[in-house]
Amino acid sequence: MEIHPASISLEKCIGVCYAWLLVANQTRKTNGNLQEIGYMTQQRSREFNAMALGMVARVALSGLLDTLLLWGFSRAGVIEPEIALLYGMVVVIVNGIFYLLIRSGVNRRYKYPSMMFPQMVTALLMQTAFMIMAPHVGYLFLINFFIIYGFGVLGLSTFWYVVSWLIGSLALVLAFSVMGSHLSFPVATNFSQLLVCLSFILTLGRCIYLANMLSRMQRKMTEKNQQLVQAMKRVQELATRDELTNIENRRSLMEILAVEQKRFQRGGTPFCIAILDLDGFKSVNDNFGHAAGDMVLKTFVEIVRNEMRLSDHFARYGGDEFVLVLTGTTVSEGVTALDRICAETEVYDWSKFGQGIVLTASIGITDFRPGETIDAAFQRADMALYAAKSAGRNRVMISPDSFDTSSDGTTIRAF
Repeated sequence: MEIHPASISLEKCIGVCYAWLLVANQTRKTNGNLQEIGYMTQQRSREFNAMALGMVARVALSGLLDTLLLWGFSRAGVIEPEIALLYGMVVVIVNGIFYLLIRSGVNRRYKYPSMMFPQMVTALLMQTAFMIMAPHVGYLFLINFFIIYGFGVLGLSTFWYVVSWLIGSLALVLAFSVMGSHLSFPVATNFSQLLVCLSFILTLGRCIYLANMLSRMQRKMTEKNQQLVQAMKRVQELATRDELTNIENRRSLMEILAVEQKRFQRGGTPFCIAILDLDGFKSVNDNFGHAAGDMVLKTFVEIVRNEMRLSDHFARYGGDEFVLVLTGTTVSEGVTALDRICAETEVYDWSKFGQGIVLTASIGITDFRPGETIDAAFQRADMALYAAKSAGRNRVMISPDSFDTSSDGTTIRAF
């Protein structure tokens, strides 16, 4: 057969266009995912920067309170006014530098973007320097060490906390070795006594504020942990339970059967596997819709639950097929409960979900036997279910070599 060149060109063009459409669609999806990831990263970065900037603002406010106290001591004649002015300038400059570093995003280049350690070291060295320059109010800079380490609790790992403690210890040794004999409490006048008292009150307030921050952080962590536990529980439920009927799903069923198998191997505790199928369920979906079918499945689950024990396990295997694991039960004991399930299913008024709906249940049951696998037992129960369907439905069929068998290897309960 001769193929015209024009037809080849057309086919090629169509193929190329289709390929480009696929590539464009995939690229659009990829770009969408990347944009979403980028948005989440930016949002998290903004939240972290806001927290870090808030910390810098608190430190700056604390420094300004000390500046006011130093100004008061200068008015009382304890120190030179230049000391208070210099202290205030250093507070503004140092915190301004850290503000700009965090604001510009430079901090994100480091492993610990909060920059808590360099802030602490800078503050410790600053307090040490002013302790040496103004020993008559040295107590004020000494008690600030506790505030500094209090802030460090909020953002330092144990290692860096110990390192900062060593640096602070060396700074204190330096200060005491240079000006230790000149350190004093300025309580010569009533005004200076008032300032000393006020400095301790403010320090106590800052300590309480830090304790309150830690308490709030702990509460938030507790709430987050509770939310995480609830989320994990929800994930576990989604992974192990059927969303429609709220019973075990196929995955959970396999885990349950594995546990029962181990119990049987250890102590010989018997258990049975029953596969249940709703006869005529497909016609419900076809004639009345999936909403009616969902209600039928939920109702059937309730019928089975009313007849099973708390120790039994009920799972949806797929569609209208269910599995009932009867623990600590022989086939003869299990058949009794299954007979009741068949009877209740048959007499239930299914017409409430659609005119003319009549449903029954076919069930195949077997017991687990020594030396066999779960798959082998499950296959035997499935064959019993198939036999129940072939025999006319609406009955319980017991697999061969289970319970009391008839001449053809099965026992039938029909209604």
